[in-house]
Amino acid sequence: MGTEVKKANKLVSSAMIGKMMLDSFDDIRQGAKEGKKTVWAWGLPVYVLARAAGLQVLHAEGFIVGLAARKKEKPVQDATESMGFSTDACSYARSFLGLARIACGDYKPNVENPYAVTMPKPDIYCASGGGCGTARLWGEAMEKMCKIPGFHFEPRVIWEGSDLESAVADFVNQEKEFIALLERETGKPYDWNRLSELLIEVKSAISLRHEVMKACHHIPSPGSFFDWAASIGVAGHLIGLPGSTELLKDMKKEIDERIELGISAVPNERYRLYWEGVITWNKIGWLADEFASLDACVIGSTYTNLLWWPRPDKIDPEKPLESIAYNCVDIPVRHGMEYTVDYIAKACQEYSIDGMVVSETQTCRGFNSHTLGVMNGVTKKLNIPGVIIGGDPCDGRFFSEAQTDTRLRALLETIDARRKVMHKR
Repeated sequence: MGTEVKKANKLVSSAMIGKMMLDSFDDIRQGAKEGKKTVWAWGLPVYVLARAAGLQVLHAEGFIVGLAARKKEKPVQDATESMGFSTDACSYARSFLGLARIACGDYKPNVENPYAVTMPKPDIYCASGGGCGTARLWGEAMEKMCKIPGFHFEPRVIWEGSDLESAVADFVNQEKEFIALLERETGKPYDWNRLSELLIEVKSAISLRHEVMKACHHIPSPGSFFDWAASIGVAGHLIGLPGSTELLKDMKKEIDERIELGISAVPNERYRLYWEGVITWNKIGWLADEFASLDACVIGSTYTNLLWWPRPDKIDPEKPLESIAYNCVDIPVRHGMEYTVDYIAKACQEYSIDGMVVSETQTCRGFNSHTLGVMNGVTKKLNIPGVIIGGDPCDGRFFSEAQTDTRLRALLETIDARRKVMHKR
């Protein structure tokens, strides 16, 4: 009899999120055929402002990572690399600009099903890159390529706690400027009542998502980082759309049932890990099964847990602009290193984390600039080990399964050795 292959026990409800994402992309394509204007958005969810203006929104980041997760990103990257872009350039940027080039009719993808990598040409663009220092550049390049207006939100860095309120006020002013752009482009006064209605839906959905993630303080954990990666689709692209909150209700019900029945995300959980860095979307399925095969559950992550509407307590439908501002400004990547280390260390303690896995992103120098500092700070603060693995958000060419397996095994051996020492004490 052969050795049983251990696989991740992912939430059934996670798969439904992917289906709703694909259905939404179809709706956007159909809407464009009917003459509806489309806003392309990037980064943090300020684009809920465009939904309140009656515009359909494509969260381009969500579409691109969906392609990468299904290993269908190459055609959009080919579209950009054929213009002379290096493969070492940001894979998000290459995918984004390639998608725009296809949408604007400047490039025909050499694939059997062009529909899968084609979205309607944008009419407006907006972005709030959070911690990305280059998104504005390739956003402006796309605006010139497609000859459309754009708006780039610039959340301030919070160096001191006293900086927060002025940063929120500055972001609110930027939101008002974006709303003025929406009014010019639609020729209609802005629908403030609709924005408040959307924020009621957002608060309900995001509060559920936080409840679900906090439930994984439970040992063993009923869900994992890979489920939260899927749920970004609800907190991101799908936020405010009909049916999105129901997806999270289903997820919470499934999590509660797992806790009651003693079902875990990793069948034989022995290690609880924290992921720091961008997600390697092209290998997310392999990674989920790899960790499960090693009896390791990745429970939390800055990317999944602390970026997408991290402050549900600040969502007030009566103050919609401030609600959005707090959730785009008061996030770890906008604060200094000391704050970020303390914030993540607290999360690791709440999740009973044994070690950290840092994903070093090949084509994102900006994210790499601080991840090592975060790992060193958190591991020293909590006296736990960490390891760096290679990867890239949307380009599988920069990932080695063998090297990743070796490094993860070394991390778990270190955890075992430390446990033996602690047991002797």
